[in-house]
Amino acid sequence: MARLSQEIILDMAEKIIYEKGMEKTTLYDIAGNLNVTHAALYKHYRNKEDLFQKLALRWLEETSREIFAWNSAAGQSPDDALHDWLWLLAGTKKKLYATDRKMFLLYTDYIEQNEALVKNHVEHLAQKAEEVSGQKEQGAAIITAFIYFHNPYFANRWEQEGHEELFERVWQLVK
Repeated sequence: MARLSQEIILDMAEKIIYEKGMEKTTLYDIAGNLNVTHAALYKHYRNKEDLFQKLALRWLEETSREIFAWNSAAGQSPDDALHDWLWLLAGTKKKLYATDRKMFLLYTDYIEQNEALVKNHVEHLAQKAEEVSGQKEQGAAIITAFIYFHNPYFANRWEQEGHEELFERVWQLVK
């Protein structure tokens, strides 16, 4: 077995969570599958909650990478840039829901139960909205206005007919 690391532990935890769900996954399960004692995990994580938080943050970072790295096209107006970025945000969340619904629901359910994780993610989105739009101190309002298109609570509605048209109607109200 390769040397135990946070990344190896997170990878195994994710595999087991995918099979059993977060509620039924234990540190004993993770350790057993890694052929180590559960005490060995405490060298890397304070407890199960700490491990799950790091795993959820990793998932958020990986799945949001394109959203936060996005830059507007040369010469694009701030309004057009914000529109395109918000549509990328909506499309990214919709794609995650469509391609791996089980993991999307597992992670978003866990994240939604952790106020600090939600607050951090929303603040990060608001900062990016301000950066893209050039509208200082308006990021939270922008993200809130488009909550229907990125909040996991509404995920089962994202595949309904008229989704893009509704986005455009909200955009017309906001811009």
